[in-house]
Parts: sequence; structure tokens; C-alpha cells
Amino acid sequence: MSAADVAKTIQLIIAPVVLITACAIIQGSVLGRFMYVGQRMRSLVSERLTLLHSDKMEDAFSRERLQEIDRQIPLLKHRHRLLQRGVLLIYSAISIFLISMFAIALSVASNLGGIAALALMLFLFGTCLLFGGVIFASQEIRMSHRAICYEADRVTSLSQFF
Repeated sequence: MSAADVAKTIQLIIAPVVLITACAIIQGSVLGRFMYVGQRMRSLVSERLTLLHSDKMEDAFSRERLQEIDRQIPLLKHRHRLLQRGVLLIYSAISIFLISMFAIALSVASNLGGIAALALMLFLFGTCLLFGGVIFASQEIRMSHRAICYEADRVTSLSQFF
């Protein structure tokens, strides 16, 4: 194999590397949201336990807060699940892009068309997985907006009762 062939092979392998970098950037953001939603869930569960074990259960404000928490926890669980799916899809995309890099190198080394087609299919499959991960993260962001609006609306309506 000549130096030109090696350079060409390296250039072919760079495309998945660029997408792996994109995956890593997206993954960092999605993992950050995943951890935040998980922490928010833990804090609400802790607040709920504190409210249940306090003597304030006769207080209307405490009962209202308990209802808000009971409404938010299932939504947070669903958002957390969406982010988990997104994270897993993006990790899968990274794995597929790594495998496609080896398939590209093997295709060039063996000069077989079947392996080249496999490399292309792997690359496209990895791209689809990345797209799926982004879709799940987008759904979670949409749900996050609705949850924030719900909480804000609930709090602004409290002045009427307290």
C-alpha cells in the first residue's frame, strides 16, 4: 500500500471521527440534562417525605405543595426516561461509528465492494441512531417547557387562596 493510499484511507476514516466528536458534544449536553432531571426528582422526593413527616399536613399550603409534587414526579420520571433513551442511542451511535471506521479501513485494505457497502450502511445506521438520540432529547426539552409553565401557572394561582 502506497503513502497516497494510506492518506486516502485516513481521509475516509475521518468522516466518522467528525460525527463521533459531534456525538460527544451532544452527549455532554444530554447527560447534563439527565443528571439535572435526576437531581430534581431526588429533591422533590425528599421534599415530599419532609412534608409527609411534618406536623404541617393540616396546612393548606403544604397540601397544595404535596399535590404539585405528586403531579411533577411522574412527569420528571418520563423526562428522565426520554433522556436515558437519548443517551443510550447516542452511545450506540458512537459505537457504530467506531465499527464503521474499522469497516472502512478493511474495505480499503481488502478492496472488496461488499465491505465498502457494509461500511456505508454502518455509517448511515450510526447517523440514524444519533438522530434518534437528538429526537428524544428534543421531546424532553418540549416536556420541560410544559412542566415549567405548569409550575408557574400553579404558583400564580395560589395568591387567590392564601
